[in-house]
Amino acid sequence: MKSKLITGLLLLALVQIYVPLSMIIKREIVLKHGEQFKFRTAPVDPFDAFRGRYVALRIEEDYVPAIKEAKLNNGQTVYALINVDNQGLAKFTTISTSRPHGKSYIQTKVRYASGDKLYLDLPIDRYYMEEKAAPAAERIYQQHAQRSKQDAYVIVRIKDGFAVIESLYVGEQRIEDAVKQGGIK
Repeated sequence: MKSKLITGLLLLALVQIYVPLSMIIKREIVLKHGEQFKFRTAPVDPFDAFRGRYVALRIEEDYVPAIKEAKLNNGQTVYALINVDNQGLAKFTTISTSRPHGKSYIQTKVRYASGDKLYLDLPIDRYYMEEKAAPAAERIYQQHAQRSKQDAYVIVRIKDGFAVIESLYVGEQRIEDAVKQGGIK
């Protein structure tokens, strides 16, 4: 009985170590080996104090043209295919309900359809930062994501549909550097 208890506790301890470690390793593999894309961000509603220490993001073009014959439900998993325009910005071109091969894509979910657009619930909506720097970064980001300016973008690494934000830029400068300098003039 004692050996079964000890074995059970050891297995539980291994699982508790394995789960967070595997999540970290997966993100690090994507950052090291994933394909890099640059997405322009758009204005976000004011800071939500309940969300914690990160900068809330919204990808400017978070939609694809609606596919009329496709019957898609809100929350359904889809694969959004990516193309890079002549300015180096990544844009979503279409979706697939099956995992594409040989093409760049993000695994995401359908948020909703409106008119001729299908909006996506993208997994790249938060840029986590050091706790003390996040409020200043949020203010700087809001200044650069305004409709009159919009010079904020994120660099995202993608591997096998899994996306990880590598860095957030405002005015061609990493947000961490902008915070250190007290903002961008």
